[in-house]
Amino acid sequence: MNSQQIAYFLEVVRQGSFTKAAQVLYTSQPSLSRQIARLEDEFGAELFCRSRTGAVLSPIGKKYYALFVEMEKRLAELSMEAKRESLQLEKSVHIGVPEGWDVLPLIEKMEALLSARGEKLKMTFSAYSYRLLLSQLRNHQIDGCICPKGLIVPLEHMAFLDLPPLQNVLLYSRKHCPPENGQEYTVKDFRKEKLLLLEQEDTSIPKAYQLGFLQDKGIIPETKEYHNIDSILLDVSLDKGFAISDIWSRGAFDRNLSCLKLDQKMPICVAWPENHSFDEMRLFANLFKESMESLQ
Repeated sequence: MNSQQIAYFLEVVRQGSFTKAAQVLYTSQPSLSRQIARLEDEFGAELFCRSRTGAVLSPIGKKYYALFVEMEKRLAELSMEAKRESLQLEKSVHIGVPEGWDVLPLIEKMEALLSARGEKLKMTFSAYSYRLLLSQLRNHQIDGCICPKGLIVPLEHMAFLDLPPLQNVLLYSRKHCPPENGQEYTVKDFRKEKLLLLEQEDTSIPKAYQLGFLQDKGIIPETKEYHNIDSILLDVSLDKGFAISDIWSRGAFDRNLSCLKLDQKMPICVAWPENHSFDEMRLFANLFKESMESLQ
């Protein structure tokens, strides 16, 4: 038994499926199945009841699940304790953000606030797809993240601090035909256009959020899904459709694109595992919120 096998086991339980767990873990389904099989061979028992519709815990699997969840919690606590000891001379946090978000002005504001107050906090940032961001957070590869609140609420054992909501915008090509009223665009000018989205397997929440907003306006658009944000922005610039994003998106500053502010704002937050609630993470969350409020 090793830590990778335990992580694989826990992810299969969370997803209820070997295939979905393999996608979240960025590994192949056969590789994941082999690791679980080795774990079952070691224990001499089947941990899952497998079917075409997914995998559920066997009676003995439920007992191992309770044990591994407690082990994961204790290991995370010990890891944080070791980190605190090693960071006595320097506080630091590693933060994940969704790919495509431009948070540089906020980072600069935070650094200015820290400097003015004589405080020190080393901040490093990494950008991920939504799916990988949540995987990194659950597996303690990052200390916390900044992301849409809708991604965090369904997760267990997460602490978060609400941030000022983020202004949503509709991105369209500067080549787009003039608005119907001849003056300025409205959302209804795009009712016959294609909505460009991130692919469903990344996360269903942003897609549901965007479609829900448009349906409230009486618009049910044709959609096309993409593997990454850059591909979406390229096709929007070529006038192959429109996208709904936010003011932190790179697209909001793309010279080939125009923005239409929407009457909707997206709830966002700073989130971190409950058992990682160390002082550095709380300091970062409060500082980020203060920086947002001062720049609005």
